[in-house]
Amino acid sequence: MFYTLPKKIQLEASQAKWTLQSHQSLLVVLGLEALMLLPEWEKSEIYQNITKIIRKAKALDIPFIELKDHQDMTAMMRLGEQSNLRHQFILAGYITPQTKYLLDYFAAMTSSIAVVNDAIYVQHLAQHVQWIYTISHQKYHHLNCYTLMRLWSLSAPKHLILSHKGIVLAIAEHLNLEPLEIDPNINLRLLGLDSVAMVSLVGLWRANGADIDYDNFQQHCSVNQLLQILLLQ
Repeated sequence: MFYTLPKKIQLEASQAKWTLQSHQSLLVVLGLEALMLLPEWEKSEIYQNITKIIRKAKALDIPFIELKDHQDMTAMMRLGEQSNLRHQFILAGYITPQTKYLLDYFAAMTSSIAVVNDAIYVQHLAQHVQWIYTISHQKYHHLNCYTLMRLWSLSAPKHLILSHKGIVLAIAEHLNLEPLEIDPNINLRLLGLDSVAMVSLVGLWRANGADIDYDNFQQHCSVNQLLQILLLQ
């Protein structure tokens, strides 16, 4: 059912020129319920990528709207409300013939629309490649989930990254857990936090002005210990 996602070289280069900013972003995931009904959904690469960007959006306080279709009036109302505050629409999810009309609707609200090209499902690989080609020539932006998450992190406000909420959500993101699932006093390595994740978190916090290194992290490897170090600076 799920195809191998196209490589970057197979996709038309994005022709959009605007710069993505986390504080302007709104994540819209199309047809998530329908995707969840497909066989082997949770084993697919698309599932992994959509899950990653949703967790990253939560970690950076970026609004996330799940849109079933163009008749999902509740989600459409939320979208309209958020569009007054945020002007960059980031799209992922199930691409259907209706998506064209949704893109036209979104374009009436903003000129800054980006598709996460490895977090969409378009029935077949050839259709996936063709759809990205089409939207590229319509001046819509597209990028992969790694680039999206990197740009979100780089543009996130310092006060958010080093807040209680931001710290806990960043840890939860790397553990693939919800914040409430994490015992704040347990050693995070016992929950699966590896050295790669620790280096990534240290890099994020240091880039935003925190005085912490890998050795500090190893010696203070619970949520509560990290909060004491990071929030008292």
